[in-house]
Amino acid sequence: MDIAKAMSPTVLFDELHKFAKWKQFLKGFFDTQGAQVRILITGSSRMEVYRRGGDNLMGRYFPYRMHPFTVAEVAWQDPPDPDRIIRIIRKPRPIPDGDFSALWSHGGYPEPFVRRDVRFSRRWRALRVQQLLREDVRDMTRIQELGQLETLATILSSRSGQQLVYSNLAAEIKASVDTIRRWIATLCHLHMGFLVRPWFRNVSRSLRKEPKWYLRDWSGIDEPGPRAETFVACHLLKAVEG
Repeated sequence: MDIAKAMSPTVLFDELHKFAKWKQFLKGFFDTQGAQVRILITGSSRMEVYRRGGDNLMGRYFPYRMHPFTVAEVAWQDPPDPDRIIRIIRKPRPIPDGDFSALWSHGGYPEPFVRRDVRFSRRWRALRVQQLLREDVRDMTRIQELGQLETLATILSSRSGQQLVYSNLAAEIKASVDTIRRWIATLCHLHMGFLVRPWFRNVSRSLRKEPKWYLRDWSGIDEPGPRAETFVACHLLKAVEG
């Protein structure tokens, strides 16, 4: 790394996408000031959705995904040694029972994990889903059937770890199979959940086979079995995408 660049100041823009012309502003700022400062942009899942359309910043940035806390971050607060070839594999280390219980009961999102209050966590989860379905979907998509989408989200919230059968969901929601596929893809882009497709040597068969659905937040799952499976799935996803 260039020493001068490493010592240069860092400019942080948080929730920049709320500014209507943020892409034009950021492109101009980078072209004029990029050699003197390091630029860090943070935001919610909206950044990922906006980034997909009309991207005029290609070649000017590196995207990073910020996942919720996991067991690894509780066990290790120091960053991996950059000189090691294998950096993500570390020796097992026990963590305090209270920290594991907090992860299991309140999830890995910072506010509920730090507060560790059942009432606060319940309200936080409800507000998160409400913002995702009402504000994010309304502002970033052309979906008009918000009532049906909320029904779909409620059904998916109770089926983490289960295989999706699009035809059955379409019959329950009273929508077409293609619509259900698009809505689930939208919920994935907004980080409500993610899909795990079965592995086959035949790629086309793998794409045709219906996937499993997992929530991003395991703390709201009542049954211990699906919660444990979702807990492990979220950890594995973070390891893969990290």
